[in-house]
Amino acid sequence: MTTGPILVTGAGGFVCSEVALALHRAGHEVVAVDRIFDAATSVRLKNIHKIEGELAPILNPLGPCAAVIHGAAITASPERLGITRAAHIRRNMDLLTATLEFAQSAGASRFLFVSSMGVFEPNDTPTPNGWVTELTHPTADCTYCAAKHAGELLTASAATTGFETLSLRLGNIFGPHEAVRESRQHLCLVARMVAEARDVGIITVQTPEANREWAWLPDLADAIVRLMGDPWEQSVLHAGAPPVMGDLDLARAVVNRMPRTSIRLSSPPHAAIRPPMASSFQTALTQTQWTAMAAALDRLIPLAVMP
Repeated sequence: MTTGPILVTGAGGFVCSEVALALHRAGHEVVAVDRIFDAATSVRLKNIHKIEGELAPILNPLGPCAAVIHGAAITASPERLGITRAAHIRRNMDLLTATLEFAQSAGASRFLFVSSMGVFEPNDTPTPNGWVTELTHPTADCTYCAAKHAGELLTASAATTGFETLSLRLGNIFGPHEAVRESRQHLCLVARMVAEARDVGIITVQTPEANREWAWLPDLADAIVRLMGDPWEQSVLHAGAPPVMGDLDLARAVVNRMPRTSIRLSSPPHAAIRPPMASSFQTALTQTQWTAMAAALDRLIPLAVMP
């Protein structure tokens, strides 16, 4: 990468706040931008230059940067936000295109678009050895999914000499400091199970047959930092192959750490869930030594139940 700060959009959120911290720990100058930073995130990012406000006006006066990691997105559904599907798509596309345009004009040599495994439906094929990889054709058409898939195409088309682009599809992620915010009005399944155990003493397992990959966010953030310095030979990558665990086994693991909690299974039929994620390419993500679920829960649950 060229010299200069790395701009991280969506840095007030769950994933990109941790990415900004990982970049800072690795010695990079970081500019973290988001519409709003809550109090807890502001404290965590106290040593990082933060800019708060609507994205497009923030970008205009910024100076040169070495690279951009674009994670700003509207993940909550248009129905929950009370807007039309068209407005939802436009908001996500406006965030991406404004940031792409800024990145090129600011002299950035690399642009990483944070995409999602949400672009896939459960029956998308092919699934080499039972995994969803970059060879699998995505067909999901919800507004968020469509915006991510379209964003991958736009990101790839913006690449030119001296300006590399890459879309990184993230799967199921868990870790500390997760919270609901306006643009992301849900918690991951791990956090929801812990919250149910803490609040009502019963974990309801909606899809007991499902198997999902689980990436511990601090591991993922460090791997993304390494990826930013490695050669980019693809236009779209998956975030490695994190450990896989079934939903029922996950609930049992939580119960084992939270006494006086029981499990309730949802009545069939159960919703279909896509197969776990993997990658067809050797990258910093596939070389990651992922924290096992047991060790991660031992760290996460005391934080979640602390008064």
